[in-house]
Amino acid sequence: MLFNLRQKYKHFQRYREISQVLLKNGLGFLLDRFGLKRFIPLKKRFSQEGEFEEPASLPTRLRQVMQELGPTYVKLGQILSTRPDILPPDYIAEFRKLQDKVPGVDFKEIKEVLKDELGSECFTEIFAEFDEDPVAAASIAQAHKAKLLDGTKVMVKVQRPDIKRQVRVDLEILADLAEIATNRGILPDFMEPQGLVAEFKESLYKELNFTQELSNIKRFQENHLDYDEIIIPAVYEAYCTDKVLVMEELEGKRLSEIDDLSAIDNKKLSRLGAEAFLKQVMIDGFFHADPHPGNIFIIDDSSLGYIDFGMMGQISPKDRDYFALLFAAILRRNVEIIKDIIMEIGDLPHSLNERKLLIDIEEFIHSYYNRKLEDINFKVLFQDLQRLVFKHQIRLPQEFFLLFRALGLSEGVGSRLDPEFNIVEIGNDFLSDLLQDRLQPKNLLKRFGLSLWKLQNNFKNYPENFASILDKLAHDDLSIGFKHQQLEDLINEIDFASNRLSISLIISSLIVGSSMIIQTGIQPLFRGIPIFGFLGFFMAGLLGIWLVISILRSGRF
Repeated sequence: MLFNLRQKYKHFQRYREISQVLLKNGLGFLLDRFGLKRFIPLKKRFSQEGEFEEPASLPTRLRQVMQELGPTYVKLGQILSTRPDILPPDYIAEFRKLQDKVPGVDFKEIKEVLKDELGSECFTEIFAEFDEDPVAAASIAQAHKAKLLDGTKVMVKVQRPDIKRQVRVDLEILADLAEIATNRGILPDFMEPQGLVAEFKESLYKELNFTQELSNIKRFQENHLDYDEIIIPAVYEAYCTDKVLVMEELEGKRLSEIDDLSAIDNKKLSRLGAEAFLKQVMIDGFFHADPHPGNIFIIDDSSLGYIDFGMMGQISPKDRDYFALLFAAILRRNVEIIKDIIMEIGDLPHSLNERKLLIDIEEFIHSYYNRKLEDINFKVLFQDLQRLVFKHQIRLPQEFFLLFRALGLSEGVGSRLDPEFNIVEIGNDFLSDLLQDRLQPKNLLKRFGLSLWKLQNNFKNYPENFASILDKLAHDDLSIGFKHQQLEDLINEIDFASNRLSISLIISSLIVGSSMIIQTGIQPLFRGIPIFGFLGFFMAGLLGIWLVISILRSGRF
């Protein structure tokens, strides 16, 4: 608690800015719930909340707040837009509109970052040319074209000045708000706000560290060494730091910039992109999580190039098998296997109704039953599956939602390249090849050896543990810890009600005590009325008005 108070004082200006943006966008009720109203100047506390030309929905207002508050909150909204297990569809749809495009930083500031990172002589010893106007600008970094001394064309990605400090402040505030949300029961338990902020913090710090992106590029290159038609830009490690990334400039056009697709081998490229994505997921376990048309280059009209490796997904071998099974079960409309996989990989709520889950999955599958597989839009299908998961409050691993999103983007890219693109046909072929590969004797032997090691590792401590339990029983020293589940809401309600009851008793005491003082005529007096009695009534009146307003604003009366 003392730490939180220090943080609030330390970041007072940012708390004030956040509070004013919330009030401006009609979210003043959140100020009370999170205890932020004290950061609003007194003259603004009773002013009208945000006004809109048309009544805006809550998701729209939250999206506007995130956009106004800058990089950290835009990134948070983008991450939340991939989590349909904890947010309703209307919030997901709204948060997907968040744009991470901002005006570029003045080159003078960028120049200082480059000098600090690469040395003051970098513009004479490293770069022969450097374009001052950014090719692209986002909230964390911007990219510039340049040439090395040997004439090699490169793209230089430079982090915005002071962005790490800004992000750190916002993350500390978000951690504080998540703790408040947990303690006060503001958000449903299954959302786990503190865990969500911790995951977001880890993800954002990785994106802020360009050495991590450098590592991603090198790993992605290694995974595609045998694929000549998949191009990944070379990286010049000698000039890379945690704030600067220097990489090869791809000679081609972004897919988003190509209007005439007839000039390229679009059918081949669409299949190439789909097969590359399925390989990344089901074989490598390391995939590009943001393969939209702006991040894909068409090179020599027959090859695909990838850029922007800040957002990558990674899934374990076990999860790869689960995804392959899930994909195959959806293709074959096998309801039982879909249910079993969801229950196996998901974090299930205590109140889960397994029978109802099975019925909903059957209904979900049968809504696609009469359609030909080639006519099914898998992006929409996975969105429907995610809505079903949200309905039952099942939390799937974050990697799966990145995977679903990337699959939808990959299907969209394929359809853009070739209107007759069919991911079902490609997926079936790929799964057949994958199954044959997994059934190879060497792979079966490898899996058997791994399973045997796990079995031995699990059993090796059992005799010691069993002996320890018997020893505690013999000495009457065995204890079992119990933990109450799902009582937090009840505790919060009791605490809330008892606080109101205590205030009511204080008001009643002030009224009774003040009445007795007035009856006795205790001095000092003001126009014949005892001052202490008058003050008692006045305080009781203020507390009573405050109590009534708080009850009315809470909506629980």
